[in-house]
Amino acid sequence: MRMYDIIEKKRDKHELSKEEIEFFVNGYSKGEIPDYQMSALLMAIYLNGMTAEELKDLTFAMTNSAKVLDLSSIKVPGKYIVDKHSTGGVGDKVTLIVLPIVASLGVGVCKMSGRGLGFTGGTVDKLESIVGYNVNIPINDAIDQVRDIGLCLIAQSSEIAIADKKIYALRDTTATVESINLIASSIMSKKLASGVDRILLDVTVGTGAFMKNLDDARKLSKTMVDIGNLAGVQTKAVITSMSEPLGRNVGNALEIKEVISFLLSDEETLFSDEIRDLREIIFEISAQMIKMSGVCEDMDKNREDIKEAILSHKAYNKFIELVKAQGGHICSAYMDWLGTNMDMPVLNDKVRYLKEIHAQSSGAIISIDSRRIGEALVALGGGRERKEDNIDPAVGFEFAKKVGDKVEEGDTILTVLYNDKAKFEDAYEYIENAIFIDKVDDEVTASLKNKPHILDIITE
Repeated sequence: MRMYDIIEKKRDKHELSKEEIEFFVNGYSKGEIPDYQMSALLMAIYLNGMTAEELKDLTFAMTNSAKVLDLSSIKVPGKYIVDKHSTGGVGDKVTLIVLPIVASLGVGVCKMSGRGLGFTGGTVDKLESIVGYNVNIPINDAIDQVRDIGLCLIAQSSEIAIADKKIYALRDTTATVESINLIASSIMSKKLASGVDRILLDVTVGTGAFMKNLDDARKLSKTMVDIGNLAGVQTKAVITSMSEPLGRNVGNALEIKEVISFLLSDEETLFSDEIRDLREIIFEISAQMIKMSGVCEDMDKNREDIKEAILSHKAYNKFIELVKAQGGHICSAYMDWLGTNMDMPVLNDKVRYLKEIHAQSSGAIISIDSRRIGEALVALGGGRERKEDNIDPAVGFEFAKKVGDKVEEGDTILTVLYNDKAKFEDAYEYIENAIFIDKVDDEVTASLKNKPHILDIITE
């Protein structure tokens, strides 16, 4: 069997056999197939798609490219181990908020996350903006940590889904990211290899996501739910909006700051319009995880418990416990609105320059193109153009205005934090065309501000 023949067969739109799929997955995992041949096959799959049988065989081959984790030592009678995964987006810090919340409410989570892919950020990159945080602790230590504090958050282990880890990095640099088949097989191979009982998927849709429309998001969700259920793992997908950057901050250290701010919210802030998008998604994802874990079936009670975990700082304390457990540096900071000192993560957040971007006309913000903002972050050095690129964790954007907000000419819409003036000029080319302002009536602005962020839930 030759890789050349497999590439040719898929190029000509023929169905690959189970044996052919296992051949290229195992061969690439072992380094026997070079990047250039794998890139050619990925492009053929991107252009021509895969049948349901091919997709199943690809997912299971990647799952079995290394060992499947055994989490039996942290299983509790009457409870299920639930994993959460997002298809990614611009400003997506949901995992970093949800996991401390659910862990503080009795849901044990052993979570492996990825790095940035294309114009979207990665949870691991955000975590590494915390000085000292170790995303690469051995899997046995991670499991022990779940037993001790109920939570770990690490990079994808080199011990599982080896093929996917290599293919994931290659897709990022070969324009083959936005493929339903490749996204579904990548996500589900990692989830099935992680040894969990149940899987909750956050499938994002909009300009800041890989799925640009709701139909494609539903198709991807259904594909992944089918794969999970076929493997005997209950799987559910929540489709969420990524039509503008999620939250107020975009960039690795900046998003950690927003995580901290959210988890330290008082009641007025928590239920304000300022963080409505984050709040709706976090409450839904958290409540679903608690339900799927077997802790509590009542979604309304789950939401009340989530609120209490935030307002009591129980969830924030769990976040700090996580950071300390994985080597993150901590300092003591005085919170004037709380009137007390609290532990805070030390961040790699030093920047040399700030630049405010102002409204060029009066009206209302009709749209913010999340993809352009994500591409601007990459241009600043906050994301990767090549898989070996280093990331500047400090750069990014702080939004003063979001979609539906009224602005006067000259108002600050966002602030750019950067370290390289030439990179700022590159980033500005994306920013200047990302924000659309128009004069509209109050009814239109209200509809823009009140648009839903939970768009659908797929269970079968």
